[in-house]
Amino acid sequence: IDVTLADLVADVRALTPSEAAERIVPAADELLLGLRSREQRLRFALRRRATYARDRLDQFAARRAFRRPFDRLLNAARDLDATQARATRAIKQLQRLARHRVQGMSAQLESLSPLGILARGYSLATRLDDNRLITDASTLQPGDRVRTRLAKGEFVSQIESVDGLNNRE
Repeated sequence: IDVTLADLVADVRALTPSEAAERIVPAADELLLGLRSREQRLRFALRRRATYARDRLDQFAARRAFRRPFDRLLNAARDLDATQARATRAIKQLQRLARHRVQGMSAQLESLSPLGILARGYSLATRLDDNRLITDASTLQPGDRVRTRLAKGEFVSQIESVDGLNNRE
């Protein structure tokens, strides 16, 4: 038997090419066993992933948003209705306050109005010739014509005499 140097350094030695082929190619039983083992691991992994996915799906399905999807929408609509009612009440209150304020200002303006003053019994006198307001009796002369305005109507009169009221100062 010849032994070569390559045979001495090789990990495995085959005497014939057939023996070498047998050593390189695993047996069909070993291949089948390896395939079955991988098939079992793959089935187990797929079952585990399917179980995990089913559990996650059940968790999502158990959430309230998925069990009753319109609850959130109904709650938002209810909140919107309540906000609208509050806004309507606030606007009506503001309108009442504004109306009350306007009425108060109107009454105050009416009390300062020249027509309001005339309604309390006062009159407004102007010279007939130049329509200037008469605020001092000393500016009048007997014979001057005066237009006097009252709350209801006006009349024209002629001065007969002038009393010197401004002499009291």
